[in-house]
Amino acid sequence: MPDSGDEKPGTPDLEAEVERVVADSQHRTLDEMRGKFSQLIYLASLRDHNTGCYSHYGLETRYSAEGVNEGLRRCHAKVFEELVALSLEEQTQELIRFFESQGEDRSRLVRAWERLRPYQILPPETCHPLARELFSKNVELILKILRETELWPLLHDPHGNSDDLA
Repeated sequence: MPDSGDEKPGTPDLEAEVERVVADSQHRTLDEMRGKFSQLIYLASLRDHNTGCYSHYGLETRYSAEGVNEGLRRCHAKVFEELVALSLEEQTQELIRFFESQGEDRSRLVRAWERLRPYQILPPETCHPLARELFSKNVELILKILRETELWPLLHDPHGNSDDLA
């Protein structure tokens, strides 16, 4: 692991390393994942919820722990911002895509998410409180839609009429 003990945040060497971590994470992992919710959940899982620090064994064999922490923090913020910027319909499709990738009964996943609220730990630590609230409210609304309606087939029917969703 490269030694960066003398590097301070914002130094050119550390900044270059952080950019390499971001690019490495994007190209080797995030681009291969199915959807923004999968990416967000993955990145949130790399954060220690006691310290807020990110770690990844594989990346830390190539980069400093400080570079990995900051690079993953930036990736997490970027994916969160991209997901929150989507329309509610697109966010719904993203969550459905994640649920489908789990190989579990969708209604069971909806009930578990409503009960356990795992989405509350998904926003990055540094996100704006209003963005955090918007994200939580959107997920709650999406879960309610998915629980109370039969929109599953309509949202994935490539031949369906989008007017059916209104």
